[in-house]
Order: sequence, then C-alpha cells, then structure tokens
Amino acid sequence: MEAIFTPNEAAAFAYLSPKQVYQEIEYKVIQPVSDVPRLSFAALVYLRAFKEINFEFSVSNRTILYQRLVKAIEESASTVEFAKFFVLQLNSINQELSELISQFNEWKVRLVTDPNTMGGQTVFPGSRLSVHHIGKIIERGELLEEIQEDYPYLSELDLKFAPLYVKAYPVMGRPKQE
Repeated sequence: MEAIFTPNEAAAFAYLSPKQVYQEIEYKVIQPVSDVPRLSFAALVYLRAFKEINFEFSVSNRTILYQRLVKAIEESASTVEFAKFFVLQLNSINQELSELISQFNEWKVRLVTDPNTMGGQTVFPGSRLSVHHIGKIIERGELLEEIQEDYPYLSELDLKFAPLYVKAYPVMGRPKQE
C-alpha cells in the first residue's frame, strides 16, 4: 500500500497526537515524501509501532529504527529486529493499519459535504448531524450508548470513526461563536 498521508491523518491512524507526528518530522526521524509534509505507509507503520512500544528512545535510535523499518518493508520482511529482544512483527502492524484505513475510507465515502447543508460541514448521510460534532462529543468522554440513544440512526462504524475523522481532518480557522 503506497498511499500518502497528511501528518494529521497519520496521527489519527496511529492513535498519536499531531504534535508527536510533527515532532518526529521536525527531528528528521521520519522523512516526508515531499516538501509539503506527506508521509508514506512505512512512516505510518513506524508511528503505530512507536505508539505501542511506549518507551523513550533518543532521536538517533528512533531514526535508526525508522530506517530499518523502511528497509524491512521494502524487502517485504515479516519482522524487523532492533535489539536482541526487541523484534517488531511487521505483518500484524501492516494488517491492522491496512484494515483500519480501508474501513475508514469505505466509511468516509458515505459522508456528505454540501455547501447548502450546515454551512458545508461534513455530515452523516440523510441527516444534518455534523461528523465533527459527534467526534468531539466522543472525545469529551460521552458514553457511546447515550449517543446511540440520542442519534439511533448512527451505526457502530459512525461512532468508531467520527473521532478519527475529527483528528484526521480538523476544522480550520477560528471556532464559531455559539
């Protein structure tokens, strides 16, 4: 899968904050695909592994890990060994990310963006309910059962992917005054 991702998309799919992704780019651990920060699938795999490892590595060690990971992916290796007892299972990370991205993209295609509906905000099909609104509610910790009760037409996938959508595609500009 040779898709290109924005740093925000990469952060959403790797379950990291955008700040952490931009830090990895700034420290030159991850090499963007172009001058405009765009990340490869290999970078996404690295970020997902980085999230799961949850250890503090120096910038030089993270750079080495990223370079080994990219090389292993290019060679279609199933694992990459970083130290004697530190082996990453690339197949499982690749599979998890591929499935997540595939499901997310299938879900995202159904969303509606119309300048005449909610000022052009992305909404769920057949409704005037903003995806960002639901994503923010979930991020605040609202129980999924309560949201489902209030909006029975939302599917499990809607509730699963709305927070990812909010992270991947944040609203630009100043927040609207309420």
